[in-house]
Amino acid sequence: MTSYINHPFVVWGSCYLWLTALFAIIWSLLLFVCIGDMLILTGTDLINAIVLLSGILTLPANIHILCAISNGKKIDYKSRVLCCPLWLCFMWIILINCIGVVLCAHKIAICRKTTHDRLNNTIKHYRSIPRYKHFVDNLQWSLKCCGLYSYKDWFDYDWYDKVRDYDWDPPKNPLSNSVRFVKPLTDSVPLSCCKSGSCIANYLLELGTGSINTRGCGDIMTNIMMTLMTIHIIMFVSVITVEAILLKVLIGSSEQTRTTSPMRPPCCKEQVHLRNIMSIKNNFRASSTSLRLMPDESDGYDKIVRQSVTSRDCLRHPRASRADLEISRQ
Repeated sequence: MTSYINHPFVVWGSCYLWLTALFAIIWSLLLFVCIGDMLILTGTDLINAIVLLSGILTLPANIHILCAISNGKKIDYKSRVLCCPLWLCFMWIILINCIGVVLCAHKIAICRKTTHDRLNNTIKHYRSIPRYKHFVDNLQWSLKCCGLYSYKDWFDYDWYDKVRDYDWDPPKNPLSNSVRFVKPLTDSVPLSCCKSGSCIANYLLELGTGSINTRGCGDIMTNIMMTLMTIHIIMFVSVITVEAILLKVLIGSSEQTRTTSPMRPPCCKEQVHLRNIMSIKNNFRASSTSLRLMPDESDGYDKIVRQSVTSRDCLRHPRASRADLEISRQ
């Protein structure tokens, strides 16, 4: 029967966590670079930061485990990774991912309302805040959408450029000398709503909407955020599950090794290395009393021989006591 130094789940679980940590780091950095403005607008930038932190904490611990496995060593949950024990690293990873699960669940519950409210506020301040204008233009270009619910959302706000969308001279009443001001037409949308580089973005009620995107950005943006939160929560839950099982397996393996380690019998501790010092024949007996130079020395030598034989028999029969061996030899 084949015996393994480490449990197979330790090997496969460490490989999975190592790959997940690399994916979390690369994924979070890509989201910050590509859609960082969208994350900040919807308030999901904190969750993305937790994904990055989880990957950074998970990577060193699993590299330590994989290096020990490659060197043929048994993993000990008390071994140190940088400045803290391995089990403490696992606890921190589980804690960070639990926080991520709670935040993701909260964002999923309020995702639609939060996304629509903040996007509506951004469109309202389109002309006054350049950062919002840049964000909305990039959003409408990339998602091929216009407005919050539809292109008509732009008709309710004073967003347009006074230079491009100039006002016509107000008409005069021929029957009177007074000037009657007419509310300027605002049925126009930003150029980022166009399907191509140039289109008809003014006087849409008369000229039609064939050259612009008409669907709103709110639902599209909500679906993107819901998909991201779902991916994050699946990643958090999988890391928590694997880390908890891995820690349990390592603790159980260490306890099993400690309880099954071989113990020497008490009767063999004192003279276990006696035969390594000198060889003694088991059936040796003095054939003549003339060999005994001094009776005291001879008696001491016979005592040493008896002790060596007792030690040999104790090694062969570790469960037998010294008194039983003496009785059986007599």
